[in-house]
Amino acid sequence: MKISYNEATAMGCSNLKSDLELCEKEGFDYIEIRMDMLKEYLQHHTVSELADFFANSRLKPHAINALYLYPEFLSDQDEPERCKELLAEFTFGCQIGEAIGSKEYIIVPPLQREPKGGPFIGNVEETKENCVRILSRLGTIAKKYNIKLCFELVGFERSSVRTVAEADAIIRAVAMENVGFVFDSYNLYLYQGTNEFSALRQVQAEKIFAVHLMSGLNVPAAERGQDKRCFADGGVVDVDDFLQTLKAIGYDGMVSVETFNPDYWCQNREWVIHKAYETTREVLQRNGCI
Repeated sequence: MKISYNEATAMGCSNLKSDLELCEKEGFDYIEIRMDMLKEYLQHHTVSELADFFANSRLKPHAINALYLYPEFLSDQDEPERCKELLAEFTFGCQIGEAIGSKEYIIVPPLQREPKGGPFIGNVEETKENCVRILSRLGTIAKKYNIKLCFELVGFERSSVRTVAEADAIIRAVAMENVGFVFDSYNLYLYQGTNEFSALRQVQAEKIFAVHLMSGLNVPAAERGQDKRCFADGGVVDVDDFLQTLKAIGYDGMVSVETFNPDYWCQNREWVIHKAYETTREVLQRNGCI
């Protein structure tokens, strides 16, 4: 497996230019670029500069992060301006990916985005229909740019797609070569504290285009959120079972460290990126993944 870095890990204390330099220095194989940090970078740099960096670096771009869906997107009930805006963002990400050599784009199913706003309102059948429609349309667009879509379930109640089985049913229904999964150890854990990952054995292994690896802080279920992510060398998520399950089904692609922990953002960017690499490499080595 290859070690990747997701920019959310130091987003509160870094920027894309620094992330590129530090990830290259540490020895990461890949970097996942956040769309907001990319747009900030492009205020002072060009796409050509970014492409030149990767052309002359051992560090390579992996997935663009991320496009957040909403249920009515690309339907007859969609609001034209809202649809136009999100479709433009998606196309922009695909164009950047093609220009710099990034081959993947993370796609997040509809969420109730307000942390205190309650659970997602909807049902599994409607969500499947919506996601199949959207991913089919986006997959067709992405194919023109040689981009794969990585559909990412999120296990908490604010998400519309919470389990491996639900995500798998959607991907099988879409049935496109360039539409598959990204599996995130903490997002899987968010579904009722799931801490064994045998459900991954039921999916089409060739459809796993990316993996996110991290653990989580030991907090009550009601307090679990993305800000409780932590590096994979500690915490409550059984990252060993997660990795061993992926190995058993033949996955040998990238593994990206992705935290949103504000405590890390209080540190300097050099510390965060060094610890991200050191702890991820340690866990991968322990499990015979590198």
